Amino acid sequence: MKERGKNNLTGVTGEYYVCAELGKRGILALTTPKNNPLYDVVAISGDAKRTIAIQVKTMSLGNKQGWKLGKDICVRKNNNNLYVVLVNLKQDVEFYIYKYDDLSKRVEEDFDKYMSTPKRDGNAKKDGGFRWHDFKNFIKKDHKRKNKWELLGFNLKKQIQTFVSQISHKFERLYLRAKK
Repeated sequence: MKERGKNNLTGVTGEYYVCAELGKRGILALTTPKNNPLYDVVAISGDAKRTIAIQVKTMSLGNKQGWKLGKDICVRKNNNNLYVVLVNLKQDVEFYIYKYDDLSKRVEEDFDKYMSTPKRDGNAKKDGGFRWHDFKNFIKKDHKRKNKWELLGFNLKKQIQTFVSQISHKFERLYLRAKK
């Protein structure tokens, strides 16, 4: 498979993993049309009282370093309903959940630190046009975001109870129909 096609498949795979995880928690999650520059998934609570947008960034199986992001990640959006979920497609898939501006700040801090350190030959580093969010730069707060879906602001306990209740009612109706 060509590299571009492989990258697209990796990205889409991450989006579907995010939708599946939200669905397991009773949150309706839908992917957006491709090439939406700001977000990939829209998530809505079962009672339709909370809606958020999620940008999904997926790290491929062969990548052990971290997430390669566009330099525009450092531009704050000032939108409390915009999140980023970083997906690590290893054997046990990992999700790191951030408010967009929180990740933006973290990536900018790491990039500024990286750029302030000269190259081995003493020359200044050049901006390569992208940013990395590497595991080697993770701080305690980053590690605590792993699989913390509650950071998205949904009342997950209530959502799961509602979801289970809806499914129970559907099965009960199916059972009663089958019994007739």
